[in-house]
Amino acid sequence: MPALDFPRPLVVPLRELASRLLDSRKPKTDNAMVARDLLAGFYEICARAGQDRLLAELNEAFPAEPTPAPVAEDGAAETAAEEPDAGAVLADHPVLVPALVAQLGTLALDDGGPRNQKPLQLTDCVVAALGLTVVDEPDRTIALDDDVRAAVMAAMAKVIEPELAVPQIREAIIAQAREACPEELRGVFHRIAAQLDERGVKLNKTPKVPLHALHAILRVVRDVRVGIVDRVARTAIDRAQALIAAAAPEAAARIDQPVTFRATPREIAVARATDARVPLVPAAVAGALLDGLSELARIGWRAPTRPVRTYGARATFAVGELVAHPKFGRGEVTAIEAQRVVIEFDDGPHTLAHVGAVSASDASLSAAPKAARTKLVEPVAADAAFETEPE
Repeated sequence: MPALDFPRPLVVPLRELASRLLDSRKPKTDNAMVARDLLAGFYEICARAGQDRLLAELNEAFPAEPTPAPVAEDGAAETAAEEPDAGAVLADHPVLVPALVAQLGTLALDDGGPRNQKPLQLTDCVVAALGLTVVDEPDRTIALDDDVRAAVMAAMAKVIEPELAVPQIREAIIAQAREACPEELRGVFHRIAAQLDERGVKLNKTPKVPLHALHAILRVVRDVRVGIVDRVARTAIDRAQALIAAAAPEAAARIDQPVTFRATPREIAVARATDARVPLVPAAVAGALLDGLSELARIGWRAPTRPVRTYGARATFAVGELVAHPKFGRGEVTAIEAQRVVIEFDDGPHTLAHVGAVSASDASLSAAPKAARTKLVEPVAADAAFETEPE
C-alpha cells in the first residue's frame, strides 16, 4: 500500500470529527456507517485545508471503478464513462470503506473502556486504512504586525458591512431569488419570501405551499445567498491583499498560489465564508475570511506590543499594566489595594508599594500653606519597596 503524507496539524480536526461521531453514535451501530461518516468528514477536512493534492493521490492510489456507460440496443455505448471525483466517491469507495471497516473491527466501540481514548483510536484507524503517514511540514509562516491585521479587518469590514446589513441583505436576496425563480413557481414565491427572517436565511414560519415548490424555492434562495456572499468576499479579499502586499509582498502573493495542488487560499477562504454554518453577519464572514487566508497563506500575526513601565514606589499604576521590576523582572498589575499594588511576576504575585490615586483630602492638603502641612513620610525607594508575599 502506498504511503501518503498527511500533515500533522490535520490530526486535530480528524480527532474532533471522531469525537463528534462517537457522541452521536448509537450502540451497536454498523461499522460501515461509521466508516462512511469518517471518510466523508476526512474529505471535508482535506478540502478545507487545501489538501486537494492528497485527495488526488488517494484517487490515483485507490481508483474507484467508473460507472458503466449506458448501452444502446445495438450494443454500443451511448456515452463515455465519466472520470470519478475523489471527494464524491470517497464515502462509498469500494476499497477504502471495507479497509476502514476492518480497522474499526479491531476496536471495541461499545465496551466500557476509557472514553477519551476512542477518538484517537478512530483517528489511527483512518490513518491506517488510507495508508497515510503523518508528517511535520516545514514552518513557512510569514509574521506580520498586529496593526496590519487590524487594518485588514477594517478594510474587509468596510466592504462587507454595507452589503450584509439588515434589511439590505434580505431585500437583495428576495429580489435576486425572485428573478431566478422558475416561472411556474413565482405564484407562491411571495408567500415563502414573506416568511424569511431579517437576513433571508431561515423561515420564521413554514407557509402552506406544495412541498416540491417550497424545496425548489429555498434552493434558489440559498444559491442567491451564497452568490452574494461569494461576490462580497472576493471584493473584501482584494482589499485585504492590497494592504498585506504593502507590508509583505510574498505573503500577498500566496493568496492566489495553490496551497498544495490547485486550490488557492482565496478560493478556500471564500468557500469557508459561504458555508451555511457561518452566520450571515459581517463580523462572522470577515472572521472566516481572515482565518482562512491566515491559515492557508501561512500568515502569522504578532501580538500587539504593550508598553512596559519601570516600577517605582512613587509611581501610580493601573490594573493590566506591564511593569519592569529590577529584582522580579517583568510582571502585570492584577490588583490595586490602597497604596499597595499586586503584580504577577514569573515567580508569582508580589505586593509592592505605590502612590495610588490622589484623594480629595490629599489634594486639599497639597494646596495648604507649607507651614501648615503635617510632615509626610517619604515613599519607600524602588530598591527598598515594601513587599508582602501572598498568604
